[in-house]
Amino acid sequence: MAIPIRSRLRAVRIALLAAAMAATMAAAALTANAQEDSADPVQAEALPTSFTWSSSGVLAGPKPDASHPSIAGLKDPSVVYSGGKWHVFASIASSAGYNMVYFSFTDWSQASSATHYYLDQSGIGAGYRAAPEVFYYEPQGLWYLVYQTGNASYSTNANIANPAGWTAPKHFYSGMPQIIQDNIGSGYWVDMWVTCDDVNCHLFSSDDNGHLYRSQTTVANFPNGMSQPVIAMQESNKYDLWEAANIYKVKETNQYLLLVEAFGSVGRYFRSWTSTSIAGPWTQLAASNANPFAAASNVSFPGGTWTEDISHGEMLRTGVNQKMEVSSCNMRYLYQGVDPSAGGDYNSLPWRLGLLTQTNQSPGCGGGEETTSPPTTTSPPPTTGACTAAVSVVGSWTGGWQGKVTVTAGSAAINSWKVTWTWPGSQTVTSAWNATWSQTGTAVTATNVSWNGSVAAGQSREAFGFIANGSGATPQVTCSTA
Repeated sequence: MAIPIRSRLRAVRIALLAAAMAATMAAAALTANAQEDSADPVQAEALPTSFTWSSSGVLAGPKPDASHPSIAGLKDPSVVYSGGKWHVFASIASSAGYNMVYFSFTDWSQASSATHYYLDQSGIGAGYRAAPEVFYYEPQGLWYLVYQTGNASYSTNANIANPAGWTAPKHFYSGMPQIIQDNIGSGYWVDMWVTCDDVNCHLFSSDDNGHLYRSQTTVANFPNGMSQPVIAMQESNKYDLWEAANIYKVKETNQYLLLVEAFGSVGRYFRSWTSTSIAGPWTQLAASNANPFAAASNVSFPGGTWTEDISHGEMLRTGVNQKMEVSSCNMRYLYQGVDPSAGGDYNSLPWRLGLLTQTNQSPGCGGGEETTSPPTTTSPPPTTGACTAAVSVVGSWTGGWQGKVTVTAGSAAINSWKVTWTWPGSQTVTSAWNATWSQTGTAVTATNVSWNGSVAAGQSREAFGFIANGSGATPQVTCSTA
């Protein structure tokens, strides 16, 4: 989390020390435009109720230059894997304030040597900008960077690998919403986070005063039309619900995972909750100082303990889009830590980045071997031609199945798509969502709807889903611009 100048860390520590599958899936398809992820998809392994982790040493720190001479901390990272590289966005902190930085690399061993690009050189500009979240918004074919400026702000970019391409900040709200003014007390409005389902995009934020807020707008309207926030969660002890909230969809389940940073008896740590809806209600998972999601108490440091704080960061996702999906197995979390002996002005603390790897697993997940390989589902490298597409089977039952179609742009962005295929047998599409479709004999044709035709160069998007009769099939698909 990034906050204008304050000194608080040590004082806080001292104070704290005192069904049938077929029926379910068919119903989901018919109501996809009105419900939030209501389908009952193929189930992945359930999340464990307690966690253990192994931490890397320091992977990356600040790199001052002539224009940024006194950077003390590198913090608040957000990360995606796209085009064969890890792309990291983070806050840079100093006694003079905050801005943001970008760097990329192909392997985590290269993180420390990666070149830093300071985002005040882009359209984002100078001034207070901090705590980024990055994702690819498929309906528009644009990358979004969400961050704090004293307001909830965002910039967009057609190419994540071009850090100079970010636009000037725009705001989700005209000013601080009244409900936050009424509850913030002596806190700060911080750490904006967006997660979308098939219908709505939800914007979360914190106030350093024990409140987590949520507002929403439709997928079609995003980023405009954000509703007035409501209190999504609150704690009487503000340090139990401090800041740095992450909200993820657990891939291939109907479950969402909420992480919020808190203060423990030793350092900062993360609590966790789950829900079947981004809007809640939320059920505690590993949510206490005694049973944390991630804390000094359940993290080992094979190379030597360099921090007691497991603080603001982000999970390594299985993809890049606005649904913020993560796997239930082999979790990894990029976080900020600080030397336990450091003190003084909060903005001058020497925050550095490290990577947690989950070491305990649910029984079906296999071993907990540490890995630095990229996620198994990532945006693919650029392809040639206008576009390509593929059908995949999401789930099946006796007599029917659910499929999805993924469209990938070639070396140039596309603004529309048309896909066709021929079934190998007697399969028939009975319903579909997010596409205009028809079937004649064994031939299927589908085109984009108004909001999902754009795909950035070399990027993929889940274009639409469908329910079919017969046995599951993955025929060869032809893709063209409509």
